Amino acid sequence: MRNTEKKSNPARMAEEVANTVAGKIVDLLFSGAKREIDYIRNYTKNVGKLESEARKLKGIRGRIQQRIDAAEGNGEILLAGVQEWMDKAEIELSKVEEFLEEVANAKKTCFNLRPCVNLGALYHYSKMAINNTSFLLDQQKDGETHENRVSIPAPTPRLVDLYQTKNLEDIDTHKLALREIIEAIKDESIQMVGIYGSGGVGKTTLAKEVAAEVKNLFAEIVFITVSQTVDVKEIQKHVEKAAKRIIINKEKVLIILDDIWKKLVLSDVGIPCGNNHMNCKILLTSRSRNVCEGMNADRNICVNTLKKEEAWVLFKRIVGDEKLANDSGLEKIAKEVTEECGGLPLIIQAVGNALKNKKIDIWEAALDRLRKHAPLEIDQEIRKAFTHLKLSYDLLDSKEAKSCFLLCSLFKEDGIISLLSLAEYGVGIGIFKDLDSINDAEKRVRMAVDTLTSSCLLLSKLGGAVKMHDVVRDVALLITSSSEGEEKEKFLVEAGKGLTEWQPRNKTSDRYTKISLMDNRIEKLPHHQLHFPLLDTFLIRRNYLSVIPDEFFGGMKEVKVLDMSYNKITSLPQSLKLLTKLITLDISYNKNLIEICIVGELKDLEILKVRKTGIKVIPEEIGQLTNLRLLDAGECDDLSHVAPGVISKLTWLEELYFGTYINDKNAVSRFGLMEISKLKSFRALHLSMHSDDCHLFPQGTCFEKLKEFYFRFCKGERFLFEIESKSYLKRRLHISESNFPFKMPIKKLFQVSDGIMLTLIAGLDNIIPDLYGESTIDELKSIRMISCENASCLVKITDEDEDATQTFVASNDLMLGQRKTTKEKYFSQVEDIRLTDLKSLKLLFDCSFQYISLRNLQDIEISDCYSLLTVFPLSVAQGLSNLRRLEIRGCNSLMVVISGGDEHTAENDIVFPRLTHILLWFLPQLKSFYSGDSTVKYPSLEFIRVSNCPSMKRWGSGVHDMPNVEFDDDEEILNLFHKN
Repeated sequence: MRNTEKKSNPARMAEEVANTVAGKIVDLLFSGAKREIDYIRNYTKNVGKLESEARKLKGIRGRIQQRIDAAEGNGEILLAGVQEWMDKAEIELSKVEEFLEEVANAKKTCFNLRPCVNLGALYHYSKMAINNTSFLLDQQKDGETHENRVSIPAPTPRLVDLYQTKNLEDIDTHKLALREIIEAIKDESIQMVGIYGSGGVGKTTLAKEVAAEVKNLFAEIVFITVSQTVDVKEIQKHVEKAAKRIIINKEKVLIILDDIWKKLVLSDVGIPCGNNHMNCKILLTSRSRNVCEGMNADRNICVNTLKKEEAWVLFKRIVGDEKLANDSGLEKIAKEVTEECGGLPLIIQAVGNALKNKKIDIWEAALDRLRKHAPLEIDQEIRKAFTHLKLSYDLLDSKEAKSCFLLCSLFKEDGIISLLSLAEYGVGIGIFKDLDSINDAEKRVRMAVDTLTSSCLLLSKLGGAVKMHDVVRDVALLITSSSEGEEKEKFLVEAGKGLTEWQPRNKTSDRYTKISLMDNRIEKLPHHQLHFPLLDTFLIRRNYLSVIPDEFFGGMKEVKVLDMSYNKITSLPQSLKLLTKLITLDISYNKNLIEICIVGELKDLEILKVRKTGIKVIPEEIGQLTNLRLLDAGECDDLSHVAPGVISKLTWLEELYFGTYINDKNAVSRFGLMEISKLKSFRALHLSMHSDDCHLFPQGTCFEKLKEFYFRFCKGERFLFEIESKSYLKRRLHISESNFPFKMPIKKLFQVSDGIMLTLIAGLDNIIPDLYGESTIDELKSIRMISCENASCLVKITDEDEDATQTFVASNDLMLGQRKTTKEKYFSQVEDIRLTDLKSLKLLFDCSFQYISLRNLQDIEISDCYSLLTVFPLSVAQGLSNLRRLEIRGCNSLMVVISGGDEHTAENDIVFPRLTHILLWFLPQLKSFYSGDSTVKYPSLEFIRVSNCPSMKRWGSGVHDMPNVEFDDDEEILNLFHKN
């Protein structure tokens, strides 16, 4: 029995294994069948999920595109991987669109007829939907890393790229010094070169000339103004990248240290030097040879004053050769004036500019002044310049220019001076007589600055700002303390000196009228009252203050201008309310400052700036400021409302700035904007809202009547596209993530806007007629469209519309919405156009081209418009008389930039008189720049870039005249023209 059982065990085991395997097979078959059945059963759900995730990915791509456009608008460099992600996202979305289109076509054939439902097709499409959804989810996850940051700041334009070289012809003193400096720089055995000479002799100018001359010898040139107060951290910041290139990459770098007053230990400020770093060249400028020798410069070169003949050459260039040649009496005096300038170019330019438009009796009086000696107590170095620059100052016809000149001395040495600050300070101390408005003050400052820069008393900087030469600044400060003149003012200027606290030796002074402590590191102020009975201006911006003692302002009751911006102030002192004569108060960029009720006590206040503070409400006390002209509460993220009735009480209000991160559909009423209509002087409203609801303006608003506005409705990151508060555009409208059509209050704003920016607007096909009808748009100067997926063109007018336009005669008193007469053209005032990620855009103008004029267009940039075929028709291109820059990239279907032209049009040349830059990137279908046979002339063109345009074999047929383009060794460009 036992034997039988033993024999039967293998059979039983085999049977059990077979049953187990069979069970598993059945389970697998059942689960597989179930999965296959689920594909069919969940077809609608899976396809819907795919559509939903595609929309999400589009949203992420749109937001990243916004960031890219903002970055490129700011000249920043995209991070590695960002553009690759955008390209991959576009590929995935294109695949999904093709798939969904395939599904839609399948539905039309058999899916909707139940007897012939194709289960295999359902299975296929459902499974494909799941697979595609997985790809989209992966792409979304990768995209999340780019939503917060897509770029890094681009390097600041190098001085050598911006500097315009001077005419040194017949100025042999400078020419010989320049040659000697350059030879020393090129000498491999020399690391450090020193330039020394008197203030105003031209050391800085020569250093810049050297940089321009040798720029191709160095990977980088760094120019740093050191000044009397050495800011070690600032120098370290400027040389940090250059030091890495010197030490790690072994590249040649030139570091220019301008205006050194005392020995500087290079290693302390992060500059590599010594035998191990001979690839680092250092050029010093100083007034003292001892400083250069103390720093162990290998070669020291003296910049001498100009010889008599050279000074006369320079003076004639400034005053005008012809003017002097035609008047022998004036020429004689001019030569004597030149001799009195001591051969210093700074003084020659200042005196020459001051006198060049004056009558001969003024020249004679000036000569007498110049022959007098400067006060003996003045430093010998400054004494050389004082009499001459004081003369230039005295000869200014404008008192406003004189006042602005003195105000500029309140800023730190070599600091950048904002014209907006000058205007606001000027309003406060009353330098503008019969002032019409705050805007009028800004215009007058620009006029004053133009006068001062043309007189060589100020230096122009990028962005409309200005700067003072240190010698000129010294003279300006001396003017305020001298016994001469009508100013009767005394300045205490400790700006930019690295102070950590301010404890004046004298607690009282009946002399000071203005005190400037700007740009220091002051953390605390005296805990007692200071007595400055004549003080009208107190500037302590850009410090580290968190607390201001309550009694601090008690002895400054005449103060009219108080600037405490860019600190860490958490509360305002009680003594602030004693400043009852205060006109201008700036407490902006104190992010932890929440309570401002005490400001309501300052009844004379005209300018109040609380931008970027932590305030949550504009309190009712502000309504007591009945003289207020400007209220700036921009970028106040937590600002929720304005106390009711406040705005209407500000009867003289002219300008109002609000910016909040709070999304509120009742913003117009909560911010009191409906009260604006009651203000007779109101002219400018800037409103930034974290909202996609551009329809929050109720009927009855009349904002289109304002002389200046900026409305921004964006759901994306806070203030990503915040445009600077002052722009050449005065009526700007920025709408993002909204739906077209817009309601009437917004439509009215379009009619009068000079700048529009539209981002992710669903349903918008064009600008004309969708936004403007066929109304006149003579105000429009700037057009930006981003990710408006339905936009197919800028102008779309049918034959019927054109026939109606031809026969319609407009009367002079027609309201907004009038049709155009045959003499009028669209876009005639537009200066810049930027079109980005417009997937449906096929052409710019879907109409008869006789209605298009781009005569004022200066800059056009088109990117990622994948359906675009051409940019300009020939007739439009012939009118581009002001175009300066053209950039097109990532337009996959673009075949030609300028299209049209035949044997009849070939007789007429195309001329782009001001075009300087053409950039063409990633255009796989582009065949040529111009498809016709006309001669094209580019007299001002300096730069062409063609990259990743594989189908482009030639620039175009016909003749292309580019006299100023240097092609260098760019074979890709050269080949395009060799084949013409």
